[in-house]
Amino acid sequence: MPASPWPTPRSVRQASQLHAVLTTSGKIVHPPSAGHLLNSLTNCLSAPRHLGYALSLFDRLPLHSTFIFDTALRACLRASGGEDHPVLLFRRMRRGGVRVDAFTFHFLFRCCARARARASAGLCRMLHAACLRTMLPSAGTLVANPLIHMYAALGFTDDARRAFDEIPVKDAVAWTTMIGGLAKMGLLDEARRLLVQAPERNVVSWTSLIAGYSRAGRAAEAVDCFNSMLSDGVAPDEVAVIAVLSACSRLKDLDLGRSLHFLIGEKRINMSDNLVVALIDMYAKCGDIACAQGIFDAVGRGQKPQPWNAIIDGYCKLGLVDVARSLFDQMDTPDVITFNSMITGYIHSGRLRDALLLFMQMRRHNLRADNFTVVSLLTACASLGALPQGRALHASIEQRLVEEDVYLVTALVDMYMKCGRVDEATIVFQRMGERDVHTWSAMIAGLAFNGMGKVALEYFCQMKRDGFQSNSVTYIAVLTACSHSCLLNEGRLHFNEMRLLHRIHPQIEHYGCMVDLLARSGLLDEAMDLVQTMPMQPNAVIWGSILSACRVHKKIDLARHAAELLLKLEPDEDAVYVQLYNIYIDSRKWVDASRIRMLMEERGVKKTAGYSSITVAGQVHKFVVNDQSHPWTFEIVAMMEKIAHRLKSVGYSPITSKVTVDVDEEEKEQALLAHSEKMAIAFGLISLPPNLPIHIMKNLRVCEDCHSAIKLISKLWKREIIVRDRSRFHHFRDGTCSCNDFW
Repeated sequence: MPASPWPTPRSVRQASQLHAVLTTSGKIVHPPSAGHLLNSLTNCLSAPRHLGYALSLFDRLPLHSTFIFDTALRACLRASGGEDHPVLLFRRMRRGGVRVDAFTFHFLFRCCARARARASAGLCRMLHAACLRTMLPSAGTLVANPLIHMYAALGFTDDARRAFDEIPVKDAVAWTTMIGGLAKMGLLDEARRLLVQAPERNVVSWTSLIAGYSRAGRAAEAVDCFNSMLSDGVAPDEVAVIAVLSACSRLKDLDLGRSLHFLIGEKRINMSDNLVVALIDMYAKCGDIACAQGIFDAVGRGQKPQPWNAIIDGYCKLGLVDVARSLFDQMDTPDVITFNSMITGYIHSGRLRDALLLFMQMRRHNLRADNFTVVSLLTACASLGALPQGRALHASIEQRLVEEDVYLVTALVDMYMKCGRVDEATIVFQRMGERDVHTWSAMIAGLAFNGMGKVALEYFCQMKRDGFQSNSVTYIAVLTACSHSCLLNEGRLHFNEMRLLHRIHPQIEHYGCMVDLLARSGLLDEAMDLVQTMPMQPNAVIWGSILSACRVHKKIDLARHAAELLLKLEPDEDAVYVQLYNIYIDSRKWVDASRIRMLMEERGVKKTAGYSSITVAGQVHKFVVNDQSHPWTFEIVAMMEKIAHRLKSVGYSPITSKVTVDVDEEEKEQALLAHSEKMAIAFGLISLPPNLPIHIMKNLRVCEDCHSAIKLISKLWKREIIVRDRSRFHHFRDGTCSCNDFW
């Protein structure tokens, strides 16, 4: 195009001003001036919002030549918008008889590569065929690389390879494009073979492969590829170093990380923000937080949040959340990633309250939390039984403060189930527009955990009717439901169904459920037969189930055998000693019981103190046996005496045989009355309105006497009492428990 007498615009605004001058002077109809205007405008485009202006200018031009059409296609490419426009422009060229050239297809192929959601294999092949019919062989070099890139970007591997193979003389760009395309598609072994065959291996092709290995989690191969690049005499660039630093972080290889840091200085590689972040992340993940802090202090304390996020995340992952928080408080404008790192750090450190406070602060900053953070918070609420906080998060979801998806709602179902609120979990589940196998599994597992085994199996049947394929996790939930509710025949049926019909190989968790079910049902011989046929070594959970069942069914010899194996697996676990001690006491084997006591003293094993907690008005109240520290002690003692009186009036007799201390019967009764769960319930009766359930959490299993007493209390006071112990939920209503006494 001949030189234009008009100045060249440097922005869209200047182009619009030139457009106005050309229009008012009548020069817009002059083809060179019009072409100069469109070309200048195209060079200024950087956002999709300006594409409409460029295309409207194109439509008003008096003459549409090949150059003008190619310029319009280039505008589509630069603006990264209007995914349909490139093909429509090409069709207008063909209908108008305008000659297409190599630049036309060059821009078309590159536009299609960007329009990943809309470009189909048929469209790409149609454009490819049109190119072959139109282009002379001499123009092949200009279109070959965009053609390969288009197919590779869209995941059409065979087409990309065919286009590459058809190039008669392949230049370095063609080799690099093909290798990079294969690497991005995850075909790393094929990319590596092609790299070996390449006549020239440059830093771009090596870096594509290294980054591909790093993204795929194949860290060792990424490092090996980097070493091969250095051996090949190719100097690494910033992108290659960042990729191998990521691999180094995964491998926790501090020595390699330090050598890379030295290499950066030796090769004078530009210390960009991304490279600073990669170095901080590497040192933090390799455990050298001092070096990470040194890099941050030297070059990372700018205005950009990325280095701040890297160092804060590093401290959080090492459990140093207070140090991370001090850095967080120094930031001018923390972003979503900063908040997410801090919240996750608090959760992993067991500081749920701090995590929730930071979540509220995030909302005040008008930042939208990502779903991963909210799922993490819900999971923490579930594990701690923090129902009020979980409900607050549910309210945030309802207010659309986070984007609702199936994973988020599944975590919500799980939270309500693990807080004992089956009704609320069911409402959330039934309102879900989309469910997946994980949602169904969470619902079934939650019902199982809450002692509603038959209902859980009904949901399992509904899941299959709705066409969902059960997986390994689903069957763990199903077998847990059978185990917790003594559904022996159903358990056998589903265990065999899993293996024979669905070809799911049982994991140790599945065997653990079946062993527990058989042992609790009194079929200890069958349980032991199953243990002996397992393809893996039984773990502490399985032997713990055997030991617990031995106490119920008075199997002393088997109990001794199970305890010996348990003590080899968990020599410091106090529950094993206590369980075996109680078995000997029940069987009046005083010498053996005394020996277990002595063994605990010799090994320094102390029995875990039992405690129960209840939340009233947002405050957690914790009780231990014979607790006299609570501000309401007098009121609690008075209520406990009232409970004891009313229980005796309906024929309740404390199970004093379970008290192993050598004292008289009256003292044993007093000891049972002072159990922590009874104290927590007494406080709940005097502090909570009659219409609210009493929700108790206990760190150990509920004892037999407390279980019997709580059933009667629920009937006498007409209150729902929910007790979450370390094994399951017990829902006490009108004198019955959801576990049907199968605990």
